[in-house]
Parts: sequence; structure tokens; C-alpha cells
Amino acid sequence: MPTVTVLLNEAYDAGTGLYPIVIRVEHQGKRRSLPIGFKVQKKFWKDGQVAGKHPDASLINARIAERQAEIKRYLADCQLKGKPVDIYLIGKKRAAYSFTDYLVHRSAQYKAAGKVIMYRKTKRFAAELLACAGGQVYFEDIDLDFLRQLEQYQRDLGNTDNTRHKKFKFLREFYGQAMQEGKAPAPNPFKSYKIQARPVKKEKLLAPEIKAIEDLPLSGALADARNLFLFSFYAKGQRFENCITLRRDQVRNGRIFFVTNKGKDPISVKIHGRLQAILDLYTGEEFVFPMIRELPSDPEKYINLIGSWNTVVNKNLKAVARLAKIKTPVSFHIARHSFANQLKGVTGNIHAIKEALGHSDYRTTEIYLKSLEDEAIDGEMEKLYGV
Repeated sequence: MPTVTVLLNEAYDAGTGLYPIVIRVEHQGKRRSLPIGFKVQKKFWKDGQVAGKHPDASLINARIAERQAEIKRYLADCQLKGKPVDIYLIGKKRAAYSFTDYLVHRSAQYKAAGKVIMYRKTKRFAAELLACAGGQVYFEDIDLDFLRQLEQYQRDLGNTDNTRHKKFKFLREFYGQAMQEGKAPAPNPFKSYKIQARPVKKEKLLAPEIKAIEDLPLSGALADARNLFLFSFYAKGQRFENCITLRRDQVRNGRIFFVTNKGKDPISVKIHGRLQAILDLYTGEEFVFPMIRELPSDPEKYINLIGSWNTVVNKNLKAVARLAKIKTPVSFHIARHSFANQLKGVTGNIHAIKEALGHSDYRTTEIYLKSLEDEAIDGEMEKLYGV
């Protein structure tokens, strides 16, 4: 067991006659000195504590006792759970020792920063690790055998190969960050455990299917869902959040100005005839489309509101697709795929737009779309939609 000694660090002398009080912990040939945060003269030091004549004796001795208790708690926890003692973890929060606690700690940081999606994702993965292991998962526990157990647990949840691949990639990155912070031992076990991702077929609608949706006689919520979908398709495949939160002051001088919800980069779209026809259906409100009346300032409530409306619109789009006799499972994001696919059919710049956003993820396609000048893509869109 480690030895714990309270002493004055007499090796440190700044010429003031004051010496720092430290707690020295020694274990398996390693030594670490934990400062208390106080200095005293030798005459006030006796038997591991400050003598009563010192004016701050009670305060300093209480601090010594507090640090000693902290060390004892750590050692007792190691003994109780059969964990190896690491003297460099003494005095650090539990997040430095437990991967699950580390993820919970990071999720709290994301929440405080207003990064709601990362907050939820990190918290969810921490809960999944706890459920898989039946308790805390310590960094030292994570070996190839545990990773096989974790993958099987995810399989039992019904996770596909690609979902498991993404989850392990996420955990690998956070384990790596913990290593950089000195909270996890090297090497990173996730790096040597491979889950092969499979190519994903991106669903898309062809021009006749888009026209069938456009020609449907609809009213109410179904018409709003249809119009929102077509608006995305006609506006460079804008994401749901960009469309449903579009404010009227973003429509000016013959263009629509968006800020992407991922990269926060500005994008503008020339208003061609089909876009104008949709805009003419909605007038007088702050937001172009009538679903949202007010956006909450709280980031989590904002995400919940967008997600709730996305669910409602997708449900209505399925009904629209049935009426149009479209067999492809339609969701809002298919407007983005369909735009890229059909634009590729009319432009010779095949290096700029890939088949229906058919990259390993959407970021690559966004880079290609963003790399086109507005004027160049306006011309290609006029070939597709007319003026």
C-alpha cells in the first residue's frame, strides 16, 4: 500500500524562512508531493501539523485533514473496486479515472456551452456504457475483450454496422482526448478495433416524382409539408432547420440568404420562378412558413422544437408520397439528395456535385456545393428550373 506523509518541503527555500506544506505519497517506486497551499516557518511545525501558536493553525490543519481524507477515499475506492493505484490521479475528480464519468462530465460542458446535440449524444453513450458493463467503466477496463462485449451489446440493441461504426468512432475520439489530458492510459484500444462501415444507398426522387408531388391538389398541413419539401429542393437542397426558420427579411433583392446550421457559412440562392411561386403562397408573417411563430432562446428547447416539427413534417410527407403513388420512402432530407442528383444531370461539372450526396458523410458534399460560385450554380439551376 502507498505511504502517505505530511511534511514541510525544506528543499524549497525562497529566502523568506517559509516552507510549503505537502503531503508526500509514495507507491511502487513513484513519489508525488501534493501541496496544501500554505507555507509556515519551521518553528510552527510539529508532528505533521501546525502548532497552536500559529494564528492560522486551525485553518491550515483543517486543510491538511481534508487533503488526507481525499487521499484515503481514493485509496479505499481502489481497494473496494480492485483497481490499481495511480498516484497521479490522487486529488483529481472521478472523471479522470472513469470513462463513463468522463463522458458525463463532458456532456455537462457541452450543455453549458449550448451544444445540445453533443450534450445529448455524450450523455447517451455514457448511459450505454453503464448499461453494457452493469456499472462504471474505468479506462483500465477497456481492452479488446470489453470492446467485443460492447459491440455485441449494441448488436442486441439492433444497431446496424454503420451505427456501431459511428459509435465506436465517437468513443475513440473521446478516449483520445482523455489520453491528451492525462486521464487515460495509452494506447487507445479503440484504434485497434475495427467495425467495417457499409456503403449507404441515398434515396432520391426523380423529376417525374417531384412533378407528381408538385401537381397534387393539397390543403392544410399536407400542403405546407409539400411546399416546404419543394422549397428545399428548389433552394439548393437546404436543410430542414434552414427552411422552417427562414425569416422574411432573409428574402431580398431577388435572392434568399441562408446561414447553414452546421458550418454557419452564408449561402444565397437566386429566386427562380418555382421558388417565387412558393414564396407567394405565404405572406405577412415573420417566418416565411407558418409552422413556427417564435423561436425559444434556450438551445435545448430550440432543438426540441425543430426536431418536433421535423417529425410532424416527415409524417405528412409520407402521406403526400402515398397520394402521389411514390414508392420511395420520403423524408424531408430526400429533397437534398434529389437536388444533388438532378443538378448533376444538367451540369458538366461532375467534380462539384456527386450522386445524390452519396459521400461517406454529408460534409464532403457540402464542400463541393459550397465551392461553386453563386453565379455558376445559378446558371445550372436555370437549366433545371427555368427563370
